Amino acid sequence: MEDRKEKEGPLRVIQACDLQAGGIASLILAICEHLDREKVNFDYLVYRNREEFGEEKALKMGGKKLVADNTDARCKAAKFLWKFYRTWQALKKENAMIFHINAPTPYDCLVGIAARLAGVKTIILHSHNSRLKKAGKGHRIFQGICRFLIPVCGNYYFACSDLAGEFLFGKRRKEKIIYVNNGISVEDFQFDEGIRRKMREQYQVENAFVAGSIGRFCRQKNQRFLLEIYAEILKLWPDSKFLLIGQGELDEELMKAADGLGIRENLIHISSTDKVRDYLCMMDVFVLPSMFEGFPVVGVEAQCCGLPCIFSGSITRQAALTDRAYFLGLERPASEWAKLALEAAGKDFKGREGYKERVREAGYDIRDTAGWIQEFYLCR
Repeated sequence: MEDRKEKEGPLRVIQACDLQAGGIASLILAICEHLDREKVNFDYLVYRNREEFGEEKALKMGGKKLVADNTDARCKAAKFLWKFYRTWQALKKENAMIFHINAPTPYDCLVGIAARLAGVKTIILHSHNSRLKKAGKGHRIFQGICRFLIPVCGNYYFACSDLAGEFLFGKRRKEKIIYVNNGISVEDFQFDEGIRRKMREQYQVENAFVAGSIGRFCRQKNQRFLLEIYAEILKLWPDSKFLLIGQGELDEELMKAADGLGIRENLIHISSTDKVRDYLCMMDVFVLPSMFEGFPVVGVEAQCCGLPCIFSGSITRQAALTDRAYFLGLERPASEWAKLALEAAGKDFKGREGYKERVREAGYDIRDTAGWIQEFYLCR
């Protein structure tokens, strides 16, 4: 590796990953931050030419943003062919050796074929999701075709959880899947009483009960139901607030829903932030009723901060890293979710400060994740 360092610089790994605010981008940037970047560094292949939330951080760490700009054509086939060509073009130009495809859907794997044609030696398919938003017959058929083509698309199969691995690669490839923990910087998410007091004073909620959630405003995250849950919490605990962090295509719809439920005055909405820990410290309970998730990084962060977490039954049980994780089915009424949230928050746990070590012991320290993945890259 010294020869590589002296003659060629670090090994460049191209991540197929947008840099928008979200769990996948946060994970990839966190891994990069904890690499020995004299040995390995990341570049980022994106498909929309726009300014992105994590772009500045990526560039500061020595990464390049490679834009394989997609077409605005209405025809999906034309869009795909353009994406395929642009991927091949970018990888060929960069003389890429390792292409790491962060794939929320089976469709995303197909650019691996472009990587093959561009001469990329190592193609990693990394599953980050457990379901598709659309599950009609046509989509299921196309998913099956994509899974059939998996061996052509890549030669290593990563997944963040059991559900994510089965979704992308199927049961037959179970033994070939390499599970990579969605680690976090545990020190950066440790509970701090001083921060809690400061944040609660800033938002004038010193004595209020504060429920909260973080996630992109989209159907998958199920925030419409989340608002209904909070409306029920408000009935049970009138002196309460709801901290909602996120933005997306449902911004306007969700704010109208909050008005309709009569909870807008009790809602604290933060579009985006790089101080997630501060807001987690401010909360008393964290609620994530997602319709599906690969493995929620934000759930790791919340547990590290010692928060009781209420997860939907659609989320893998592997997300329960501490004794503060609870699961409830989405078929249960919002009132039942509200009751569980208040009960969990009211339990007599020991101090929130100690949960950093529990998350680390569970194997979700980003330093361990980054160290393993760095060695994996260097051995290819």
